[in-house]
Amino acid sequence: MGKKSSKAPDVTGAAVKEGEYSRDTSRDQIYANRPDQYNAFGSLTWEPQNIIDPATGKSTTKWVQRENMSSDLRNLYDSQMSQYNRNAQMAAAMGDRINAEVSAPVNWTQFGDVQALDYDPTELRQSAENAAYQRAVNRLDPQFEGDRQQMEIRLRNRGLQAGDQQYQSEMDSFMRGRNDAYEQARLGAVGEGRTEADMLWNQQVTGNQIANALRDKQIEEYIAKRQYSIGEQQALNPIGNIGQLSNVISGGGE
Repeated sequence: MGKKSSKAPDVTGAAVKEGEYSRDTSRDQIYANRPDQYNAFGSLTWEPQNIIDPATGKSTTKWVQRENMSSDLRNLYDSQMSQYNRNAQMAAAMGDRINAEVSAPVNWTQFGDVQALDYDPTELRQSAENAAYQRAVNRLDPQFEGDRQQMEIRLRNRGLQAGDQQYQSEMDSFMRGRNDAYEQARLGAVGEGRTEADMLWNQQVTGNQIANALRDKQIEEYIAKRQYSIGEQQALNPIGNIGQLSNVISGGGE
């Protein structure tokens, strides 16, 4: 019978070959996954570089990705960035104006207090009734004084004198008519006073609303003036616009 071979399989060599195969496969996959891309806006290219791995001291491949804009897109980008730069310079130059607008303490006292309603319905109505009654009295007093004098003349022409029963009876009748007229004036003053009180109340409410609305408008304008330059500066700030432009250029969003 023949002798069995005592030589062991070359395990190390097989492992080396398997490792080399694995690296080749990985390298080919990486290369296949890095195609150069071109479109109307520019290109995305990959450049392999042979370097020494500082960790292992062995030669390895380093891939460098490069994004290139088309000439039209580059011109647009440069123009937009130039505008952003000018805006940033203008925003920076607004510091003194902003300081002048907002450095002074806020002055709320210049607007006064909110216009409140000063209304006592009883007092207002009574005042209106008194005024209405007094107007009626101012008409009635001279009228009845003249009527009384004329009546006395007529009674005397009839031979009647104060103290006579007929004289007193006619004077009493005259006074009752006079009193009725004043009572009617008083009753009319109640209704007229109520109407006038309502009118004065509405006038006061409307006046207060207008005054307070004007005050609110003045405060709103005052605040807007203090914040105007700050708003301009924020509008000129290019940071947000640069981020948006970067997203558009890189395809990250609109």
